[in-house]
Amino acid sequence: MGLHIEIYRHNDWGDCTNNGVTSQERNHKGLCLTNVDGPFDPDDNYPACKLEKVTHSWGSHVRIVPDELEGKPSMMGGNYAATSDSRFNEAIEKLLGHNFYGALPVHDRTETREQQNQYD
Repeated sequence: MGLHIEIYRHNDWGDCTNNGVTSQERNHKGLCLTNVDGPFDPDDNYPACKLEKVTHSWGSHVRIVPDELEGKPSMMGGNYAATSDSRFNEAIEKLLGHNFYGALPVHDRTETREQQNQYD
């Protein structure tokens, strides 16, 4: 079971996700956070994703990673996700150790070696 969250896009820039899970072309209504308590199961309209804490030498942050990319290198494709449900902010607070309110970046962009080489 998980928590539904909404996808936030800035459509003036076009799709920067490389057909990631938040791409407008994929036509999902939102995402389903499976590592946050909630009443929903992932489905075709709300694919499974997880909150993931990332720690660097300068601090920590939380991002959202779709299950379809688990174990693969990913980056933010330009879209965010959030909900007004307090369980979302509480889950982030547990990961970070301090209050949080807002949207999180969705890391749903991947590139093949050929796509990466086109920028060299």
